[in-house]
Amino acid sequence: MTTVLYTGGTGRMGGVIREGLAGRYDRVVLYARSESDQPLHANEEIVIGDLADLERLTEAAAGVDVIVHLGGVADEAPYEAIRTSNIDGTYNVYEAARRAGVRRVVYASSNHVVGFHPASEVLDETAPLRPDTYYGVSKAFGEALASLYHDKWGIESVLLRIGTFRPAPEDRRQLGLWLSWPDGVELTRCAIESGPVGCQVVYGCSANTDRWWNADAGWAAIGFVPKDDAANHTEGVDFAAAAPEFHGGAFTASSYEGGIW
Repeated sequence: MTTVLYTGGTGRMGGVIREGLAGRYDRVVLYARSESDQPLHANEEIVIGDLADLERLTEAAAGVDVIVHLGGVADEAPYEAIRTSNIDGTYNVYEAARRAGVRRVVYASSNHVVGFHPASEVLDETAPLRPDTYYGVSKAFGEALASLYHDKWGIESVLLRIGTFRPAPEDRRQLGLWLSWPDGVELTRCAIESGPVGCQVVYGCSANTDRWWNADAGWAAIGFVPKDDAANHTEGVDFAAAAPEFHGGAFTASSYEGGIW
């Protein structure tokens, strides 16, 4: 029997993941700031609360096996907003997990933790962190926090460095980083259900012909086998546009303040 708690489960990515995994788990808790405007799936319940509320999070995590942490600011923003939601909020998720006896956290990290690596580099899980934004910094913090909570308190983590989660790739950069919706659902399922993983980085992309990541070790650790390839979904890609210089693309620009989700 498995009980799963989602933060951000009513958001853009969370809605797709939940739909794909609907009915799979014995009990699903949605931790959200407001009631969902969509009907709940079987075995789902909603707990209204904010990531800033550690006590409420801890109550919601009671009896939970796995937290899937998708909540927070999903793009670049002023540092104060990033800190409140993505840094303090992620601390609260891990501390609630510790207090409630949660076994594992599946953490939605991001490609933006390595965004300043040149696009010519193929990265694996050992690549040094080179975040491209305050948003990327917040995700790097989350990965470091996950390591601490594993080494000190034994909470497992699967750190999903999500690429670009879209129905289809939209530009040249996404040909290397695209994560299809079906592969994203399967990635999350594997992260929830795999055997012991410790604290494992897993790159979240499909089996793209031109992928920028050597993701084999992380994929093998959780048993993930992606099926889609961005090369087969190029209708919306402008190949005349300049190729990105860095993994983070437009996010690395000194003028970038948000707007690409």
